[in-house]
Amino acid sequence: MPMNHANEVYRNLIDEVEDRGFGANPRGMFTKEIIGHTTRCDMSSPIVTIPERELGYKFMFAEAHWILSGDNRVSTIKPYSNVIKRFSDDGVFYFGAYGPKVVDQLPYICKALSDDIDTRQACINIWREKPPVSKDVPCTLSLQFLVRRDTLYVIANMRSNDIWLGWPYDNFNFSMIGLAVCLLMKEIHGKDLKLGMLTNNAGSRHLYKENFEKAFKVVDSEEIGKSYPTFKPENFNNFEDLKYRLNAWKDNPDEFFTA
Repeated sequence: MPMNHANEVYRNLIDEVEDRGFGANPRGMFTKEIIGHTTRCDMSSPIVTIPERELGYKFMFAEAHWILSGDNRVSTIKPYSNVIKRFSDDGVFYFGAYGPKVVDQLPYICKALSDDIDTRQACINIWREKPPVSKDVPCTLSLQFLVRRDTLYVIANMRSNDIWLGWPYDNFNFSMIGLAVCLLMKEIHGKDLKLGMLTNNAGSRHLYKENFEKAFKVVDSEEIGKSYPTFKPENFNNFEDLKYRLNAWKDNPDEFFTA
Protein backbone atom coordinates (compact mmCIF):
# COMPACT_ATOMS: atom_id res chain seq x y z
CA MET A 1 0.00 0.00 0.00
CA PRO A 2 1.52 3.38 -0.98
CA MET A 3 2.39 5.96 1.64
CA ASN A 4 -0.43 8.39 2.43
CA HIS A 5 -3.04 5.96 1.11
CA ALA A 6 -6.51 7.00 2.28
CA ASN A 7 -6.81 3.94 4.55
CA GLU A 8 -3.73 4.82 6.58
CA VAL A 9 -4.52 8.52 6.69
CA TYR A 10 -8.05 7.74 7.89
CA ARG A 11 -6.96 5.35 10.65
CA ASN A 12 -4.42 7.89 11.89
CA LEU A 13 -7.03 10.65 11.76
CA ILE A 14 -9.53 8.77 13.93
CA ASP A 15 -6.77 7.75 16.34
CA GLU A 16 -5.62 11.35 16.63
CA VAL A 17 -9.10 12.72 17.34
CA GLU A 18 -9.64 9.99 19.95
CA ASP A 19 -6.31 10.83 21.59
CA ARG A 20 -6.19 14.63 21.33
CA GLY A 21 -9.79 15.70 20.79
CA PHE A 22 -11.60 17.88 23.30
CA GLY A 23 -15.32 17.88 23.97
CA ALA A 24 -17.61 20.39 22.25
CA ASN A 25 -21.39 20.58 21.95
CA PRO A 26 -22.40 22.39 18.74
CA ARG A 27 -26.20 22.41 18.37
CA GLY A 28 -26.31 20.43 21.62
CA MET A 29 -24.59 17.36 20.13
CA PHE A 30 -21.41 16.12 21.84
CA THR A 31 -18.30 15.77 19.69
CA LYS A 32 -14.61 15.19 20.15
CA GLU A 33 -12.89 17.96 18.22
CA ILE A 34 -9.47 19.19 17.15
CA ILE A 35 -9.19 22.86 16.19
CA GLY A 36 -7.04 23.67 13.15
CA HIS A 37 -6.28 20.15 11.91
CA THR A 38 -4.58 18.97 8.70
CA THR A 39 -4.55 15.66 6.81
CA ARG A 40 -2.44 14.83 3.75
CA CYS A 41 -3.43 12.09 1.32
CA ASP A 42 -2.04 10.90 -2.00
CA MET A 43 -4.73 11.80 -4.55
CA SER A 44 -3.91 8.71 -6.59
CA SER A 45 -5.11 6.53 -3.66
CA PRO A 46 -8.04 8.55 -2.25
CA ILE A 47 -10.60 5.84 -1.39
CA VAL A 48 -11.09 4.39 2.10
CA THR A 49 -11.72 0.65 1.75
CA ILE A 50 -11.57 -0.49 5.38
CA PRO A 51 -14.59 -2.83 5.64
CA GLU A 52 -15.66 -1.56 9.07
CA ARG A 53 -16.36 1.87 7.59
CA GLU A 54 -18.99 0.40 5.22
CA LEU A 55 -18.78 3.31 2.78
CA GLY A 56 -21.48 3.79 0.18
CA TYR A 57 -19.40 3.55 -2.96
CA LYS A 58 -22.37 4.13 -5.26
CA PHE A 59 -22.95 7.45 -3.53
CA MET A 60 -19.22 8.27 -3.50
CA PHE A 61 -18.91 7.93 -7.27
CA ALA A 62 -22.30 9.56 -7.83
CA GLU A 63 -21.40 12.62 -5.76
CA ALA A 64 -18.08 13.12 -7.56
CA HIS A 65 -19.86 12.86 -10.94
CA TRP A 66 -22.59 15.23 -9.68
CA ILE A 67 -20.03 17.84 -8.62
CA LEU A 68 -18.00 17.65 -11.84
CA SER A 69 -21.22 17.98 -13.83
CA GLY A 70 -21.98 21.28 -12.07
CA ASP A 71 -25.26 19.88 -10.75
CA ASN A 72 -27.23 21.11 -7.73
CA ARG A 73 -30.52 19.22 -8.13
CA VAL A 74 -31.97 16.95 -5.47
CA SER A 75 -33.47 14.63 -8.07
CA THR A 76 -30.11 13.62 -9.56
CA ILE A 77 -28.35 12.70 -6.31
CA LYS A 78 -31.11 11.45 -3.97
CA PRO A 79 -31.33 7.97 -5.62
CA TYR A 80 -27.86 7.31 -4.17
CA SER A 81 -28.53 8.47 -0.59
CA ASN A 82 -31.39 7.87 1.80
CA VAL A 83 -30.76 11.02 3.82
CA ILE A 84 -29.36 13.68 1.51
CA LYS A 85 -32.73 15.14 0.49
CA ARG A 86 -33.27 16.49 3.99
CA PHE A 87 -30.45 19.02 3.49
CA SER A 88 -32.33 20.82 0.71
CA ASP A 89 -34.32 23.90 1.74
CA ASP A 90 -36.95 23.53 -0.98
CA GLY A 91 -36.68 19.85 -1.95
CA VAL A 92 -35.53 20.82 -5.46
CA PHE A 93 -32.04 22.37 -5.22
CA TYR A 94 -29.15 22.52 -2.74
CA PHE A 95 -28.11 26.00 -1.64
CA GLY A 96 -24.55 24.93 -0.82
CA ALA A 97 -23.87 22.50 -3.70
CA TYR A 98 -20.20 22.53 -4.72
CA GLY A 99 -20.74 21.65 -8.39
CA PRO A 100 -21.93 25.00 -9.79
CA LYS A 101 -19.12 26.85 -8.03
CA VAL A 102 -16.44 24.34 -9.06
CA VAL A 103 -17.40 23.95 -12.71
CA ASP A 104 -17.87 27.71 -13.18
CA GLN A 105 -14.34 28.41 -11.92
CA LEU A 106 -12.41 25.54 -13.56
CA PRO A 107 -11.66 27.57 -16.73
CA TYR A 108 -10.15 30.30 -14.56
CA ILE A 109 -8.02 27.74 -12.69
CA CYS A 110 -6.64 26.28 -15.90
CA LYS A 111 -5.94 29.70 -17.45
CA ALA A 112 -4.22 30.93 -14.30
CA LEU A 113 -1.95 27.86 -14.24
CA SER A 114 -1.34 28.11 -17.98
CA ASP A 115 -0.36 31.79 -17.75
CA ASP A 116 1.98 31.18 -14.81
CA ILE A 117 2.59 27.56 -13.83
CA ASP A 118 3.98 28.70 -10.45
CA THR A 119 1.01 30.92 -9.63
CA ARG A 120 -0.46 31.01 -6.14
CA GLN A 121 -3.71 32.55 -7.40
CA ALA A 122 -5.42 29.41 -8.74
CA CYS A 123 -8.16 29.31 -6.11
CA ILE A 124 -11.81 28.28 -6.20
CA ASN A 125 -14.17 29.91 -3.72
CA ILE A 126 -16.97 27.63 -2.48
CA TRP A 127 -18.17 29.50 0.61
CA ARG A 128 -21.25 31.71 0.21
CA GLU A 129 -20.66 35.14 1.66
CA LYS A 130 -23.13 36.09 4.39
CA PRO A 131 -25.14 32.86 3.94
CA PRO A 132 -28.82 32.96 4.91
CA VAL A 133 -30.30 30.46 7.32
CA SER A 134 -30.12 27.17 5.39
CA LYS A 135 -29.93 23.43 5.90
CA ASP A 136 -27.03 23.38 3.43
CA VAL A 137 -24.33 25.88 4.41
CA PRO A 138 -21.09 24.70 2.70
CA CYS A 139 -18.50 23.02 4.90
CA THR A 140 -15.76 23.90 2.40
CA LEU A 141 -14.40 27.42 2.06
CA SER A 142 -11.96 27.11 -0.84
CA LEU A 143 -9.72 24.92 -2.98
CA GLN A 144 -6.25 26.02 -4.06
CA PHE A 145 -4.26 24.41 -6.86
CA LEU A 146 -0.46 24.61 -6.94
CA VAL A 147 1.90 23.10 -9.50
CA ARG A 148 5.46 22.34 -8.53
CA ARG A 149 7.88 20.07 -10.43
CA ASP A 150 5.07 19.13 -12.88
CA THR A 151 2.93 17.85 -10.02
CA LEU A 152 -0.48 19.25 -9.04
CA TYR A 153 -1.17 19.76 -5.35
CA VAL A 154 -4.60 20.62 -3.95
CA ILE A 155 -5.21 22.45 -0.69
CA ALA A 156 -8.76 22.29 0.68
CA ASN A 157 -9.78 24.70 3.42
CA MET A 158 -12.86 23.68 5.41
CA ARG A 159 -14.67 25.44 8.24
CA SER A 160 -15.96 22.09 9.55
CA ASN A 161 -15.30 18.44 8.82
CA ASP A 162 -17.01 15.38 10.34
CA ILE A 163 -14.50 12.55 10.14
CA TRP A 164 -17.14 9.82 10.02
CA LEU A 165 -19.74 11.15 7.58
CA GLY A 166 -17.62 13.70 5.73
CA TRP A 167 -13.89 13.05 5.43
CA PRO A 168 -13.89 9.85 3.29
CA TYR A 169 -16.23 11.40 0.71
CA ASP A 170 -14.56 14.84 0.77
CA ASN A 171 -11.16 13.22 0.32
CA PHE A 172 -12.38 11.47 -2.82
CA ASN A 173 -14.26 14.48 -4.21
CA PHE A 174 -11.36 16.89 -3.80
CA SER A 175 -9.01 14.34 -5.38
CA MET A 176 -11.32 13.98 -8.38
CA ILE A 177 -11.44 17.76 -8.79
CA GLY A 178 -7.65 17.71 -8.77
CA LEU A 179 -7.64 14.96 -11.39
CA ALA A 180 -10.10 16.99 -13.48
CA VAL A 181 -7.70 19.95 -13.43
CA CYS A 182 -4.85 17.70 -14.60
CA LEU A 183 -6.96 16.39 -17.48
CA LEU A 184 -8.16 19.85 -18.52
CA MET A 185 -4.61 21.21 -18.43
CA LYS A 186 -3.57 18.45 -20.83
CA GLU A 187 -6.64 18.78 -23.03
CA ILE A 188 -6.73 22.57 -23.31
CA HIS A 189 -3.16 23.68 -22.70
CA GLY A 190 -1.07 20.60 -23.62
CA LYS A 191 0.50 20.44 -20.16
CA ASP A 192 1.19 17.02 -18.62
CA LEU A 193 0.82 17.07 -14.84
CA LYS A 194 1.15 14.34 -12.27
CA LEU A 195 -1.39 14.07 -9.44
CA GLY A 196 0.19 14.88 -6.09
CA MET A 197 -0.92 15.35 -2.50
CA LEU A 198 -4.22 16.64 -1.16
CA THR A 199 -3.86 18.79 1.96
CA ASN A 200 -7.13 19.14 3.86
CA ASN A 201 -7.21 21.88 6.48
CA ALA A 202 -10.21 22.00 8.82
CA GLY A 203 -11.07 24.68 11.36
CA SER A 204 -13.00 22.01 13.29
CA ARG A 205 -12.19 18.35 12.71
CA HIS A 206 -14.64 16.36 14.80
CA LEU A 207 -16.33 13.06 15.55
CA TYR A 208 -19.87 12.86 16.94
CA LYS A 209 -20.43 10.72 20.02
CA GLU A 210 -22.93 8.49 18.18
CA ASN A 211 -20.10 7.38 15.86
CA PHE A 212 -17.36 6.82 18.50
CA GLU A 213 -17.73 3.05 18.72
CA LYS A 214 -17.92 2.49 14.95
CA ALA A 215 -14.92 4.74 14.33
CA PHE A 216 -12.75 2.98 16.88
CA LYS A 217 -13.52 -0.35 15.17
CA VAL A 218 -11.97 1.13 12.02
CA VAL A 219 -8.78 1.93 13.93
CA ASP A 220 -8.63 -1.57 15.44
CA SER A 221 -9.30 -3.31 12.14
CA GLU A 222 -6.43 -5.15 10.51
CA GLU A 223 -8.32 -5.55 7.25
CA ILE A 224 -6.95 -3.77 4.19
CA GLY A 225 -10.22 -3.96 2.29
CA LYS A 226 -10.76 -3.77 -1.45
CA SER A 227 -7.88 -2.92 -3.74
CA TYR A 228 -8.27 -0.60 -6.70
CA PRO A 229 -6.20 0.89 -9.52
CA THR A 230 -4.46 4.17 -8.76
CA PHE A 231 -5.86 7.36 -10.23
CA LYS A 232 -3.39 8.74 -12.75
CA PRO A 233 -4.11 11.35 -15.44
CA GLU A 234 -2.61 9.11 -18.13
CA ASN A 235 -5.29 6.48 -17.41
CA PHE A 236 -8.04 8.81 -18.68
CA ASN A 237 -8.56 10.24 -22.15
CA ASN A 238 -9.88 13.62 -21.01
CA PHE A 239 -12.23 15.35 -18.57
CA GLU A 240 -15.33 13.91 -20.22
CA ASP A 241 -13.88 10.41 -19.93
CA LEU A 242 -13.42 10.92 -16.17
CA LYS A 243 -17.06 11.96 -15.83
CA TYR A 244 -18.18 9.05 -18.02
CA ARG A 245 -16.36 6.52 -15.86
CA LEU A 246 -17.57 8.00 -12.58
CA ASN A 247 -21.10 7.82 -13.98
CA ALA A 248 -20.61 4.14 -14.86
CA TRP A 249 -19.02 3.25 -11.51
CA LYS A 250 -21.85 4.85 -9.52
CA ASP A 251 -24.22 2.18 -10.80
CA ASN A 252 -21.72 -0.67 -10.64
CA PRO A 253 -18.81 0.05 -8.28
CA ASP A 254 -17.64 -3.57 -8.52
CA GLU A 255 -16.49 -2.76 -12.05
CA PHE A 256 -14.02 -0.31 -10.56
CA PHE A 257 -12.75 -2.43 -7.69
CA THR A 258 -12.22 -5.49 -9.86
CA ALA A 259 -10.52 -3.54 -12.67
